[in-house]
Amino acid sequence: MLVEIEASIDGTSSYNILFDESKLRNSTCQSRRKSSIKTQRTNCYIRAQDLRLTDENLNLCKSEHALVSLDGSGLVAVISGLVTIGLKEATDESNRWCATSSTDKILTKRYKDMKNGVRVNEGATGSWENAASGKDVLIWSSKCTRPGHGSDYPVVKARGLIPASASEVVDLLRDSSQVVKYNKMSIGRVDQFILTQQGTTSVHSLQKCPQLGVVGEVKIMSSKSQPPLVRKPLEFKTLFYARLLDKSDDVEFDKVAYITVGRSVWETPEGTTDGKDSSTTRCEILLSVNLVRDVTTDSGTQCCELTSITHAVSPGVPMFLGKQMGLMAAENYIKDIRAMFEKQP
Repeated sequence: MLVEIEASIDGTSSYNILFDESKLRNSTCQSRRKSSIKTQRTNCYIRAQDLRLTDENLNLCKSEHALVSLDGSGLVAVISGLVTIGLKEATDESNRWCATSSTDKILTKRYKDMKNGVRVNEGATGSWENAASGKDVLIWSSKCTRPGHGSDYPVVKARGLIPASASEVVDLLRDSSQVVKYNKMSIGRVDQFILTQQGTTSVHSLQKCPQLGVVGEVKIMSSKSQPPLVRKPLEFKTLFYARLLDKSDDVEFDKVAYITVGRSVWETPEGTTDGKDSSTTRCEILLSVNLVRDVTTDSGTQCCELTSITHAVSPGVPMFLGKQMGLMAAENYIKDIRAMFEKQP
């Protein structure tokens, strides 16, 4: 059915337009849905003392205890700051990183072989420094070089090859329903808020979301895990961002590469929970990074290198024990993801 509507261009003159009523109704419904997405509030806060944000982005962040609301204009700046830190940490090969004894043996032997003209690996390896090869998993730890809350806790880096493409691995890392398949301690993970407008952008393209003005995917996730010897399940509530890298990111990669970054969010500006769930212990991820880079193989089979960065705070766990647990967890993370793809036909 056609309906006639009076319209105005400049507020003074008017003219009549004929519309299809059913299309008009659908268009109105779509506009309402889009409007509801834009005004969706997360009521979450995130630490930003190390992100070098300015008052233009937030009007907050005056001390290490100041948290930024993710419902304000600072969200995009927070994401950008996390990516900058994440890429720097994942590609830093300086001597600030202390290799585990097994990693040190692997790299020492590699450098001797290279010096003697011996090829590092018959299969796949990246062209960048300290690239992974074969079945090796390289593990390092370092003191945190960023100021503020949690800087006394160590940072752990792990690196290994995965028999899959970078796009397949990043899709696995994004998919909350798949976490229990490669994380043996996971009780489950759910996406609470998808902040990028679905259908308008993809983690596999450089097209920006018209809602946020960023490429890739932004969401807030809630997860629980049950490590051994821990009475209560551990709970994490995290801002997660994933996107495709390009040459402007100044990162070495062969064909395609992706970055994911994460940081804990809180229900209050003081960095505390809402206290509704006493059955879990809330832990804090200060920085979680996955750098996934395609690696060219001699055989032409798909392969990528996964570099993970973890900087976390576990309440009630002694720091020396937390460090050992972090090193073991980082190694198992790479091995378990690798095993998952090795099982696929």
